[in-house]
Amino acid sequence: MPIDVDEAERLRAIAKATLAVAARDGARAVTIRAVANELGGSTAMVTNYVPTRVALITNAVDAAEPRWREELESHIAGLQGAARLRATVEWFLSTEPDDLVLRGLWIEMLSSSRVGPTQDAPTSGEAAATWEELRSAAADAEVAAPDLAADTLFLLVRGYFVATVEGAEQASPERAARVAEAVVAMLTAR
Repeated sequence: MPIDVDEAERLRAIAKATLAVAARDGARAVTIRAVANELGGSTAMVTNYVPTRVALITNAVDAAEPRWREELESHIAGLQGAARLRATVEWFLSTEPDDLVLRGLWIEMLSSSRVGPTQDAPTSGEAAATWEELRSAAADAEVAAPDLAADTLFLLVRGYFVATVEGAEQASPERAARVAEAVVAMLTAR
């Protein structure tokens, strides 16, 4: 008789094991075999739920999204206008302990993907949700061109993600905060 496994719970366990491997050995070390070893089982324990390395990494990144949404909502709760926009950008430029691991996985996921006319990137709607959150905050701050502001801030945030993974000196939290404050000040100047 087959073992009854809660698929959602297994996917969470796989995501947790993926993060553990990446934190310990680096994002490039994440493989189906390494994650199966972390879980103490066979590769089938993983491939029955995530068939490829890209799907494995995407699962880990996707598992973090609900927590990110909750953290962002908590960070901007009760704020309006320019204060909300500043806090939104500040949150996106923060670096919590597992953010660097997840950003490394995110870059690994994107670089391993084949995107073409018939294929989509392996990410969920996270990029669109990020852009929309920035656009909404810009509109709330009464920025003259909220779509352009969202484009600018999206590129700032995504560039920061890459810079933190590569360890660029320009990606220090202090420098990022100064840049973000300058950009938000320009966008909200009347």
